Amino acid sequence: MSVQKTSSLIVLAVTLLLPLTASTSVWAADNDTYQEQFEQAAKASQTGDMDEAISILKSMLKSYPQDLAVSNNLAVAYIKKQQYRKAQQVLESALDGDPRIASLRENLNQIYAYQAQLAYQSVFDKTEINLPKGQWVLSASSDLKTPERSQLKLVERHMQTVADLVERWRATWASQNTSAYLGFYVSTYTPEGYKTHQSWANSRKGSLKRPSYIKIQLDKVQVVPLTPNTIQVTFWQAYESNTFKDKVRKKLVWQKQDNTWKIVQEDVIYE
Repeated sequence: MSVQKTSSLIVLAVTLLLPLTASTSVWAADNDTYQEQFEQAAKASQTGDMDEAISILKSMLKSYPQDLAVSNNLAVAYIKKQQYRKAQQVLESALDGDPRIASLRENLNQIYAYQAQLAYQSVFDKTEINLPKGQWVLSASSDLKTPERSQLKLVERHMQTVADLVERWRATWASQNTSAYLGFYVSTYTPEGYKTHQSWANSRKGSLKRPSYIKIQLDKVQVVPLTPNTIQVTFWQAYESNTFKDKVRKKLVWQKQDNTWKIVQEDVIYE
């Protein structure tokens, strides 16, 4: 299985949106100046002087072009003035500065679009338009110091780990190694239609042992982090044995428990 390194692969769920982070260069000798400017901009915003806040933040952005907290607050200041186009340009520039963040943002937008399509299927009444409000980051405190790059690296490592496990799960199933195959699932895994985990395990043992051979191919694998310790993988699965053959779209949900990733949910996707 090849894990596609494209925008269709790397998707972060809303619960996993990265905190705004300040450039590590900020926390050097000019920390006091940065903090003072940050607080001045926040105070100007709180008193309604958005022009002053914008002036300070634009100046800061020249010194700290990679600082997402500054970019966020500048965008919010523009939003408060209802200058939405300028706010959009600031946010896009900040996010597009890192290709991986840009990829995450694009895929998140695709999720939003999909959810909107589902909503519009059932909602036809006129609804009130809610103008953007924005959320100001009030402090450049320690929680802003962690570089987003390290967080992305951690997410990417988790995604690759689970992608590798999916390939091992496929190979183990195809080799008809029942004990290794069942070891990929949590000990409490009990899908619909079974009263106990053991009854399901016994059924799977029969399904793996009865055929004289099993071939499985996975295609269009997508790895989606849902929470820091939960990752969803979807793919097309082509199954073939001497008695049965089919192709389905499937979803596996993996959870990290005691530093080990296990399958907690497995479903065929009907769309």
